[in-house]
Amino acid sequence: MDIKKLRILLNTKYESAVTSVAIENIGLRYANAGHHFKIGDWGNYRDYDMIMFLAPDSEVIKAKKQNTQTLVGIMDPKVKTSRSLEEVKKADFLAVSSIEQADYFMKFNENIIVYHWFPCIKPQMKEHKNGEKILIGYHGNKIHLNTFYPFLQKALERLSIKYKIELMAIYNIKKLGKWGIGVPKNILVHHIQWEEKTYCDYLKDCDIGLVPSFIPINRKSGLCFSRVFENTMKSEFGYNAGDYLLRFKYSTNPNRIYEFSQLGIPVVADMFPSACQFIVHGKSGFLVHSQEGWYNALEKLINSVELRNSMSKSLREFVDTNHSPSINFKKFAEFINLLAKRKG
Repeated sequence: MDIKKLRILLNTKYESAVTSVAIENIGLRYANAGHHFKIGDWGNYRDYDMIMFLAPDSEVIKAKKQNTQTLVGIMDPKVKTSRSLEEVKKADFLAVSSIEQADYFMKFNENIIVYHWFPCIKPQMKEHKNGEKILIGYHGNKIHLNTFYPFLQKALERLSIKYKIELMAIYNIKKLGKWGIGVPKNILVHHIQWEEKTYCDYLKDCDIGLVPSFIPINRKSGLCFSRVFENTMKSEFGYNAGDYLLRFKYSTNPNRIYEFSQLGIPVVADMFPSACQFIVHGKSGFLVHSQEGWYNALEKLINSVELRNSMSKSLREFVDTNHSPSINFKKFAEFINLLAKRKG
């Protein structure tokens, strides 16, 4: 395979943020480097050196039957059906969004690259100033809005007693319906329809960004242990009632942190693995879980303009130095080159 001049195909009928990033940050970067890049050529897989599919309409098996020499990968893989599982197993590589997703898919396919689906947005650095109110922002899936319940919801309600707070929630209202679970009471909530071209225009006005990710657990059913094994846990595993039992999606990722980093907005996030990779607690943001953790972190940022400015700058510096779209693409290209050499 000629890895110096690749013929690359991206096939998907699925419209999503991942699709846009795959086109702009992978396909067009390859094209700008002199490679041939095409979007949409269904059923004709003989003429390409690398073929990328989005999970919902993947044709890995069909492509590999037509062209045994091509590299075929799935971007942001999912396993919802037996067919999608076979596609994942047969792919030459998987591009996943996080270490959480990489660990999950390792049992199906070992050729995995962690590629953060960070969009191309115009960087800004907000200069935080004192004001009459604090605008707290969220963007992302409605599921993560629901996870305001119970800890973040209660923390915001407590803070609203002392401070004038407004909440901006940006999500796909048309597709998912209006947010209802975990909405904090006695706080003005702005429900904003997510649109790819405009959502950052809203986000840039925020003073603090929220990145909740942990999903509530029924602790009794969540443990799923027999009484005999529960006794073994206490004696052999040092079980303590205060231990953490955390639930988060296998596709959990740092993507929602990125926009805040580029707009100069400090972040408070649940302490999920990817967030711990990006945020140094107390320096470039806060990592929390409990109601008290959310309350304490938000109150510190509400009361200190200096802290909001310093944390947002530290977060921007880390992301730009280690995980910018150009750095993501460089790592991806190196990964593909290595796979191509192995394939011969």
